[in-house]
Amino acid sequence: MNIHDTLANVAILIASRRQAASLMGRNEEEALWRYVRALSDFVHVTGQVYRFEDSFGGAAPTERPLVSPRLGEHEGTFAQLAVELLLKTLAETLEPEQKQHVCLLIALLSFIAETGQVDEVEDFFSNQLEYAPVVIVHFTKYEEAQAWMKGVAEPPSPAHLLIGDDYHQFWYRREDNTRGMYRDYAIEPAMEALTARGIPPQLPSFATRVEAEEWLMSHPANPYAFVAIAGEHYFAVHHRRLKRHSLHHVASALNAWEEHKKAVELDTALEAAARSDGGGE
Repeated sequence: MNIHDTLANVAILIASRRQAASLMGRNEEEALWRYVRALSDFVHVTGQVYRFEDSFGGAAPTERPLVSPRLGEHEGTFAQLAVELLLKTLAETLEPEQKQHVCLLIALLSFIAETGQVDEVEDFFSNQLEYAPVVIVHFTKYEEAQAWMKGVAEPPSPAHLLIGDDYHQFWYRREDNTRGMYRDYAIEPAMEALTARGIPPQLPSFATRVEAEEWLMSHPANPYAFVAIAGEHYFAVHHRRLKRHSLHHVASALNAWEEHKKAVELDTALEAAARSDGGGE
């Protein structure tokens, strides 16, 4: 079983423990299980899944892993409270597979501590709903992204890239060194929802994109904002890790989003029809 499948199975354990804590009214424990889930989400969106796997040698730990001493530097944080919960859960768990999953989560928390990312994860957990989907790298042109994708020996995966102003999902599979990327409509749902509520009549207005970008550097969107450039509406998206904004022409972006949804619906209908025809033979 590869690391992605293992983390998917671990997510099932987290969900069941979180649900049990919620049903029992143990709100603090339920919040800690949400934090533990955020750990897994964080390594995924920042492309660190294989880096994490390398930290424990590629074989999921089956015995109690060493807890990073650096966690002691974060007294009172979610990280410290979570490792205490995980150690308690490990001691109380009898089923071997579940024990292995808990061990993996302890190893994950130690990985975050050893790589100096505890504060970043705490921020990600507390504020992730207020941030745009994470992007790890920006390219001006598609060809630049392709050259990077093909040239990096161990690229971060999975992860979002920004090519121009467009999100792309990048993936890499270590087992056979396959890799690829595709256009991903990560912020269009938010743009659609905010536009439906009504674009504010009074917008920051600029003659050129350069002027808009300069203004946004000192007035960052949180994480989204509408601006006007040369009389046209744009949707500004703040990418905190990259310290930049992408700017999306509202009318064009929403048209592309509608075409994408139609294409997905058509593909889904064709697949359903194919399954139905096959089942009738």
